[in-house]
Amino acid sequence: MLAVSGGMDSVAMVYLFKDAGFKFAIAHCNFKLRGADSDKDEAFVKKLSEKLSVPFFSKSFNTTEQSEAAGESVQMTARRIRYEWLEQVRLKNNFDLIATAHHHDDNIETLLINLLRGTGVHGLKGIPVKNKNVIRPLLFATKCDIEQYIEKHKLTYREDLSNKENKYIRNQLRNIVIPAFEKINPDFRKSFKEFFENIELPYQCFMKYIEEKKKGLIIEDHGRFLLPLKKLKQLKHPETVLFELLRNYGFNSATTTDIVASFEKQPGKIFYAKEYCLVKDRDCFILFPKKSKTFPENIFIGNEPGSYKLNNIYLKTEVFDITDQLTFPKTEDCAFLDYDKLQFPLKLRQWEQGDIFQPLGMGGKKKVSDFLIDKKVSIDQKDNIYVLCSGENIVWIAGYRIDERFKIDNSSKRCFYVKFAV
Repeated sequence: MLAVSGGMDSVAMVYLFKDAGFKFAIAHCNFKLRGADSDKDEAFVKKLSEKLSVPFFSKSFNTTEQSEAAGESVQMTARRIRYEWLEQVRLKNNFDLIATAHHHDDNIETLLINLLRGTGVHGLKGIPVKNKNVIRPLLFATKCDIEQYIEKHKLTYREDLSNKENKYIRNQLRNIVIPAFEKINPDFRKSFKEFFENIELPYQCFMKYIEEKKKGLIIEDHGRFLLPLKKLKQLKHPETVLFELLRNYGFNSATTTDIVASFEKQPGKIFYAKEYCLVKDRDCFILFPKKSKTFPENIFIGNEPGSYKLNNIYLKTEVFDITDQLTFPKTEDCAFLDYDKLQFPLKLRQWEQGDIFQPLGMGGKKKVSDFLIDKKVSIDQKDNIYVLCSGENIVWIAGYRIDERFKIDNSSKRCFYVKFAV
């Protein structure tokens, strides 16, 4: 399936595929960014597919609205929704690959953008010829090569006049910087081709090194990842290695520099990417997906045996009489509480700053936050801490410790048993 905008590059790709005898379909995204011209582009591509008797797929997007909702640039949104939709069409119609019309000049622009924004070795490769199910068959050709092909075969295409505006970085590079390079060195495109070829072997060696380091530096742990601080400190080039380890999670080079600078600082520092957080704990960094700050309602627990669920927390309760033969095992995932000291219904909720309870075995009260610090509960895990309350009193930090005031003692007659599971 060919991704065709209607511009010179994609039209040239269509006819090259036709002349080569490949079977293909055409897909077009209408981003609704250029008024009537966007609709004319779509009509042109549809007519082209009819002329060549190939299947045609198209979809319109309110790109500006989606961009604002996602909090990202229009260009970023257009790229994201384009590839998402193309993959959907590919899967639905059992196409083998998606071909885009990126060429050598696009590759140069991408490299320069990567350098301007800060990049690791990966960014020096420019645009990959193949990335999963997407191929770029025109990367061998320069813009001049494509222009000559279009002119030789007298092919018509749609011209996007916005490409001549210098609103975006890519257009500034295309219209100002690259022409300046060409004046300095008329063969600069050839030089960049040689660069892309020469970087391949060093890149493969570098990535092999990164993969070897990754085995000991990123440890999966129940949906999150641990990066041991001791091993990070032993790296000869921690910023470079960390950037390559974290870039797939959305962290940029500037943030990576800040992470390395925090090696010798106190725990608690949090670093943010779009979808992930990295927290500096005592002896490691913890990488985990961002969680929604909107939590479910509290649940109330009656005085009868039952089962309850809140978020990913499961509770099972029982009530029974206490006899001399009963023993109460010390286990953190169960609470044995004096039934007659409880005020029903009990309430299960997330812990909050300012919460206080009297830990079992202690004569005085303690802040829940201080208790969690003593238990070395990491910052990311604190979002999953729940408390069971009787009236205004916390009777149990679920999975950790009951309150001294609600324990079973010699005067207790009935036990309220709570089993906690995640």
